Order: sequence, then C-alpha cells, then structure tokens
Amino acid sequence: MKQIVVVDDDPDIGPAVRDVLESRDVHVEIPGDARTALPAILREPPDLVILDVNMPGMSGWELCAILRRQSTTRAVPILFLTGRHEVKDRITAMQFGGSDYLAKPFSVESLREKVKSLLQPKQRSEAG
Repeated sequence: MKQIVVVDDDPDIGPAVRDVLESRDVHVEIPGDARTALPAILREPPDLVILDVNMPGMSGWELCAILRRQSTTRAVPILFLTGRHEVKDRITAMQFGGSDYLAKPFSVESLREKVKSLLQPKQRSEAG
C-alpha cells in the first residue's frame, strides 16, 4: 500500500485530497502542519508528500528543504499543492527540491495524474 502525507494548514484540503486519492492501494495521512509532520515523515518516510507553501511555524518550502537534506527522505517525491500561482513560486518550489507543483483550486483529474506520475518511478524501481 502506498503512503501519502498531506501537509496543509487548511482543514478542508487534507480531507478533500484523501477523498480523491485514498483507495485499497493508497493511504493518506494528514498531520496538520509542517512541525507536526516532520518527525512523522522522518520516522516513517511515505511514498509521496503533498505540501502547501504558506503554513504557520514552518513553510512548505522549509519542510521540503529539510526533507531533501535527509538521506531517508531525499528521494521521496514532493508535490506542492498551493494557492500561489506565480511562475516565481513554481521556480522556488523546484529550487527547494519539489518534484511537481499544482495550484489551487485544482481539478481532481490533475491531482490524480500528478500523483500517479510521481508514484510511478518508485513502482518501477521496486520491480527492477
């Protein structure tokens, strides 16, 4: 079963993402904020992390940078799911180590396709 962690301070986003993605093959965890998520992600790295950028205490960019510095989470795909729409924000997300970017509001189809794409390389490496 694939594990996805959604870190977003908007209480509606995590459950919405869970409703879209959770299935027999995917389990979605919603720790609430970056400071709460960090130790859980480091303790048990998921197959994918979905991050908002603007959160109190620690931004998604900061959390992404921390995860990229750790050997256990360096290769975990990170999808930024944020209300920031500027090209510079997309570039900044990639500079911090993000794997992909999706602006809010998002379509269910776009979210599913991005998640599918981000999980595929890991599936291939496990088979090979």
